[in-house]
Amino acid sequence: MAKFIARFIGLIAILLATPLMAEPVKTAHLTTELVAETTVTPQGETWLAIVHTPLKGWHTYWKNPGDTGLAPVVTWTLPAGVEVGELQFPTPEVQPYLGLTNYGYSGETWLLAKLTNHSALTSGVLPLKARVDFLVCEKICVPETVNLSLDLKVGPTSEPLNSSAFTKARAALPVPVTITAAYDLTDGLRLGFKANDNTPLKNDFAHAGGVYVFPVNSGLIDPSAPQIAELGPEGFSVTLKSAKGFEAGQPLETVVRFASGRSYLISATAGQLPAGTYGLGKPPAGAPDITVGGIGLAMGLAFLGGMILNLMPCVFPVLSMKLMSLARAGHDGSMARKESLFYGLGVLVTFIVLALLLMALGSALGWGFQLQSPWITAGLTLLLLAVALNMSGLFEVGGSLQSLAGKPLSTQNPNTTAFLTGILAVMVAAPCTAPFMATAIGVALAQGGIIALAVFLALGLGFAVPLVGLTWLITGIPAAARFLPKPGPWMDRLRQILAIPMYLAALWMAWVFAQQVSGAGLILLITAAFLLTVALWWPKKLTLPPVTRSVLAGLAIALTAVAAMQKPQAPKTEIGELADQAIDHERFSTARIAELRASNTPVLVNMTAAWCVTCKVNEHVVFASKAFQQGLETTGTVYMVGDWTNRDAAISQYLSQNGRSGVPLYVYYGPDNAEPVILDQLLSTKSVLRTLEGKTK
Repeated sequence: MAKFIARFIGLIAILLATPLMAEPVKTAHLTTELVAETTVTPQGETWLAIVHTPLKGWHTYWKNPGDTGLAPVVTWTLPAGVEVGELQFPTPEVQPYLGLTNYGYSGETWLLAKLTNHSALTSGVLPLKARVDFLVCEKICVPETVNLSLDLKVGPTSEPLNSSAFTKARAALPVPVTITAAYDLTDGLRLGFKANDNTPLKNDFAHAGGVYVFPVNSGLIDPSAPQIAELGPEGFSVTLKSAKGFEAGQPLETVVRFASGRSYLISATAGQLPAGTYGLGKPPAGAPDITVGGIGLAMGLAFLGGMILNLMPCVFPVLSMKLMSLARAGHDGSMARKESLFYGLGVLVTFIVLALLLMALGSALGWGFQLQSPWITAGLTLLLLAVALNMSGLFEVGGSLQSLAGKPLSTQNPNTTAFLTGILAVMVAAPCTAPFMATAIGVALAQGGIIALAVFLALGLGFAVPLVGLTWLITGIPAAARFLPKPGPWMDRLRQILAIPMYLAALWMAWVFAQQVSGAGLILLITAAFLLTVALWWPKKLTLPPVTRSVLAGLAIALTAVAAMQKPQAPKTEIGELADQAIDHERFSTARIAELRASNTPVLVNMTAAWCVTCKVNEHVVFASKAFQQGLETTGTVYMVGDWTNRDAAISQYLSQNGRSGVPLYVYYGPDNAEPVILDQLLSTKSVLRTLEGKTK
């Protein structure tokens, strides 16, 4: 008997020492419970949550239910000295139904409120009660009333109860921010949101993709009216439709949600829209919700983009090496197949490394960021020169190059050469974007993680498949071998002829380097190239000790490093020098675009870079033509050029705003505030002139 009494007293003590958690209340369509984040101290605070979970297919409502519905109402019964603050709602969902638009929740929802304990109680429990009236809807709506209770423990220290769940619930609340925001009723209802320099939401404001504005108070804005967003140089604006209950002059409190999933609580005042919040047209669509089908579509687009990239002018500098590998297919099929696989492996590895770098360092770097570094362009200049010398037969990789270390090898390693060729092909060719690539890369960088790696892997497969597939096709069909030339002196001659494009590629890369450094840097690079040539190639009749060659090669590398550090004294002021265009143009500026559009002046924007071969082809074939110049004059179009040879945050942001991560990018802004038109990467004079004339279809 004594043991039973002791156990009973112990059980009572345990119950008194912990909060008595009420069981969830279940109705026909809803399960609801009242929970606390922690126990509460005397004169302390804690968070409460009303957690409701409707059945599948049913939904509840936000504080502003939209066209129809009712917001939940909570009536508290509290001990003396206990206060519960205003209910805080997570960002709602848009719930369209039969032409109406409602705001609410279709899954588990945490409605938060802060409890403050000013009671005289120093220990024990606080009995809390809440009556909650819901409207729960599917095709029909059913009013529900639940009575919740919670005995909250009071003690000298607070103890965690549901900390992780509350942390997640608070993260779902819109973040209150103070920024420059105003609404204008001059031409309908327009809200302008300007991101201040010190606000963490600047990236969301710069893109505004998938933006949606929820009015906090009902009866002010028509929920079913379309919301039309427009970008500006420093923010964005949204055109809405005011409701009959809207009175000019009152503050307009809104929850602004972006495609990123982040949302902000922003109050707008009456007045003119802030400068810089309009003028650049609609933002690109936000990143879609990725499903299995969406991932498959992105990978399919990436694969097609990678295949088409082989046909872009960007690949011209490394075309010689590809042709040499195919030339071997007619006489050594086994070696050709093996080399093609190593080439493909080099391509895939490089694409994956670039993807990891973009995710680690930030997608704002943009596709092609590697050639924005003078260190890389200088290194590629020497590498392309070495490849050209090798193809000219002036030195052999297996002999002269390794003899720099005093350890000559008797045979070459064609598999290693093929692997390095794949790396070089991607480094030189990938900075330009091909059709389908822009969408795929945009999805990859927006999603990150495994999805990004999968998309970049598909992109690499698409880039590698043409050469690998063609090699295996030729070597796998016996009849094809009869039409291929037999081995002979022609292979050496072909190799020497194909060295010419490689020399030109080295000169092109040196020219790119010249855009990034001072004149002294270019002189140092030329000197380094001369020393490397001497180290790799020396007349056979004259003896050059291996140590001397090693010193010359080391000196060339050192001079290249010094050359890459020679920053230009001042940035170029004439972009025409970069684009080789003797044509009137303006330097890129989003503020200037907005200004020109406000004056009903059409604008054609050309985003280019010295290292983008496709850009240079378009500029020489199309933009430098007399027909294009006459088209500008006839239509009164302003031609604007942006130079992305070196890193430029404003250009990177503009590319991202238009759903691109690299160049080339051509955007046409027509008169009468027409929506921007993005042109193809490969242009023709006829297509551009049709665009200037307003014939975009």
